[in-house]
Amino acid sequence: MIRSTVIAELSELVVSLGVVADKTEWHLFGSVDRNEPNASDIDLMIFCETDAQADMLRHTIDTDSLQLPLHLSLFTFHEAASINAASVQQSTIILRPNIEC
Repeated sequence: MIRSTVIAELSELVVSLGVVADKTEWHLFGSVDRNEPNASDIDLMIFCETDAQADMLRHTIDTDSLQLPLHLSLFTFHEAASINAASVQQSTIILRPNIEC
């Protein structure tokens, strides 16, 4: 139940970010991804096209705006691949915003 609520909140966040979130990939991991009832935080990785996009998201996302504290990690796709981040964290892709202008 908590997992679906968190994904809905993150989906709303993506919409509010608009083109800043375009062509990113959002990965949920940890206790919320496992849908544990006593999760204390949201573990989220966002893979970005560029360092500039990651910086914009870092400055735009309010990590205290969701029902649980947000632990946010931002990587470029290249960085994430080089350290195998998705596999290491056993993350699940939950969002892939692709905003058409």
